[in-house]
Amino acid sequence: MTRPSALAVTVLLLAACSSERSPTADTASTTTSFPTTASATSVADVTTTTAEPCLIDPTTGAKASEDSLLMSGLVGTDIRAGAHPCFERVVIELGGTGDFPGWYVEYVDDPVRLGESDEFVEIAGDATLQVTMRMWMPEPGSGEGYAGPIDFVPENVFHVLQLRETENNEGVCIWSIGLDAQYPFLVEVFHDPERLVIDIAIPA
Repeated sequence: MTRPSALAVTVLLLAACSSERSPTADTASTTTSFPTTASATSVADVTTTTAEPCLIDPTTGAKASEDSLLMSGLVGTDIRAGAHPCFERVVIELGGTGDFPGWYVEYVDDPVRLGESDEFVEIAGDATLQVTMRMWMPEPGSGEGYAGPIDFVPENVFHVLQLRETENNEGVCIWSIGLDAQYPFLVEVFHDPERLVIDIAIPA
C-alpha cells in the first residue's frame, strides 16, 4: 500500500471511531476510552459491532468523585445495563433537583452486607463491583424515585450477571454489580439527564 493510501485509511478509521459516541447519549464519553477500529450502531444503551481488538486503558482500582460524601437532593430514577464495543455499561439515572451526589466505586469481597443489618448475601459471579452514591433510590415515604426491581439479571449483557441494591438508607444508596471476572473499569458523570456511568472493560 502506498503512503497516501495508508494515510487515507487512517483518517477514515479515526473518523469512524470519533462518531461512535454522542455527547448527549449514554454512549457519550469525554475520554478516548475503549477505542475500536470499527463503527457501531447504538440503540439506547445497547450497541452491536464487529470491532477489532480494543485498547484497554482503565484500571481495577477504586474510583471516587472529588467529594464522595456530598449528599444530594437528586433521587435515583433508573438503573440499566448495555453492551458496547469493548465494554459493558451500567447506568444509574437521577431525577429531581440538586447537585450531583458524591460517589465511590470499588471491588469488594463477597458476601455483601445488606444495609446496616446483620444479613449478608452472595452476589452472582466471581467479582463484585460496588457503587455507592449519596442519594436516595427511591426516597422512602415520598414515592419519588426508582420503582423497578432491586435485584435482577440484565438480559442484554454477557459479563454483568446481577444488579442488586444492597442499601438505601439515610440518604445513601449502594448497588452491587456481579461480574463473571474482575475487569478494569471507568466511571463518568453525564448530564441531561443526570447519570452515573460505569464502563467495564471486556477484553477482546
